[in-house]
Amino acid sequence: MPQIPNSPDDILKSGDVHFQQGKYYQSGELYKAFLARHPGHDRSDYAQFMLGESYFADKDYALAAVEYRILVTNYGYSEYVDDGYLKEALCLHKQAPKSVLDQSKNRDALSKLERFVQIFPRSSLMPVAVEHINIIKRVLAEKELAAALFYIGRKRVDSALIYLDKIISEYRDNEFWVRALYHKAIIDIERGREDDAIRLLSQVLAYPDDLDVKAEATILMGQLRGN
Repeated sequence: MPQIPNSPDDILKSGDVHFQQGKYYQSGELYKAFLARHPGHDRSDYAQFMLGESYFADKDYALAAVEYRILVTNYGYSEYVDDGYLKEALCLHKQAPKSVLDQSKNRDALSKLERFVQIFPRSSLMPVAVEHINIIKRVLAEKELAAALFYIGRKRVDSALIYLDKIISEYRDNEFWVRALYHKAIIDIERGREDDAIRLLSQVLAYPDDLDVKAEATILMGQLRGN
């Protein structure tokens, strides 16, 4: 346990020093002591934010999320609210398992990040939010595509389309989105919907990254157009 100074300023200074030294348990204890001893202090929002930061840096994401939620709920005036809101979402993302497992926390994180974009459009943290939105969408698209391919392999095309359509509409602009477009185009070709297939294959070919399905899409596009 760290020694707790008497004055509020000294408590915060000591907390900051411990945090900068990577002593996150000690810094957390100091910020908690500040909040307990000096409720209503004009720097309480900072202490609350840094308490969340201490847990986050120590990879205790569940506790960090609680402290960030307290910041957002109780200190709506604070300059740290957007940071706390974003970090609460990142805590959910950090707790999510791999893509083949349950992704409820990532879905919750995505929802919160998308709300962040709406609530704090001028925040300097917007690039971080957008980056993680794209990361999570890629993970979710990978999971949904695995389910779609499972059903395709078992000739249950209608079930596969549920997952493919979800990827196409909700998780755009990543590798698994492109693969979903490609597999839906194949289904459209098999069902005689050549115009729909051409539209989907055009999006596959327009994707900037080099993927194996783009070569296959080029062949299919040539066949559909009679080349």
